[in-house]
Order: sequence, then structure tokens, then C-alpha cells
Amino acid sequence: MPDFYNTYWWIFLLRGIFALILGILAIGWPGATFATLIVFFGAYLFIGGLFAIVGAIAARKTNENWSIFLFSGLLGVILGFLTFYNPFATGAALIYLVAFGAMVAGLFELIIAIRLRKVITGEGWYITGGLLTIFFGLLLVANPVAAAVTLTWVFGIYAVITGIMLILLSFRLRSSRR
Repeated sequence: MPDFYNTYWWIFLLRGIFALILGILAIGWPGATFATLIVFFGAYLFIGGLFAIVGAIAARKTNENWSIFLFSGLLGVILGFLTFYNPFATGAALIYLVAFGAMVAGLFELIIAIRLRKVITGEGWYITGGLLTIFFGLLLVANPVAAAVTLTWVFGIYAVITGIMLILLSFRLRSSRR
């Protein structure tokens, strides 16, 4: 019985190539609008979801976890479609989600730093880090346009790294198939 990952190594390759191209476009297109990036993100979700669905259907007889791939693929297709339907709402939601996540993470860093006062010295740096993380979240909310530009660059770097990792993974899977 063939192993799913080794047999369908090319799915990882295609996803990696698409992510790499998307990341290069996001980094190299500084004049592009945030809405364009969101549409690219929606395309990535949609196409990645389609690949995951194809892989899940192909693996349903050989992989007991095929339903996880199917669910992931369906979710990607739905989110991609919703992004195409209203990219501005998706962009705004993304900015506020990242801002809220930063503020919550900063708050947890503060709580941990205060608790660490009994265990270590120099916890002031961790407190400073928590305050900076909260401040970052507040800056994103206060200036969503700058946040959109910043998130564009961060997403581009993320997509390039992810694309390279998926491409390398696909080659390793392909070579281990022999």
C-alpha cells in the first residue's frame, strides 16, 4: 500500500511553488494595494484548498486521516471564496485580528513576567517586551493603512519561507519514495 505523502509529493511541490510566487509578488510589488494582497491571499486559500481536497479524495483509501485534509481543503475554498466576495472586509478583519492577537500576547507576557519576579532577576526586559507587544497592537488599530503595508511585507516573507519549505519537503518525499 503506497504512503500518501510519498505518492502525492507533487501536491506539496505545487503548493510550494504557488506560495513562493505569491511571496515574491508581495515583496516585490511595493506599490500594490492591500486589497490586491488580500485577493492573492484568497487565491492562495482557494487553490491550496482545492489541492488539499484532491489529495484527501485520493488518500481516502490509504490514509486514515484523509478527512482532516478534506476539512482543511473545504475551509480553504470557503475562506478563499469569501475573500473574493469582499476583500476589504477580509483585509480589515485581518488587521484587527493581528492587532487583537498582539495585545493579548503582550498581556500574557506581562502576567508571566510579573510571576517570574519571584524566580529570576532581570524580568524587566520581559515586561518591556510585553508592553511593546501591546503597543504594537495598538499601533495597528490606530493606523490601519500602515498596518496593511506592514502585514503585506510580513506575509510576503512568510509565503517565500513557506514556499521554499514546501518545495524542499516535496523533493524529500519524492526521493524517499524510491
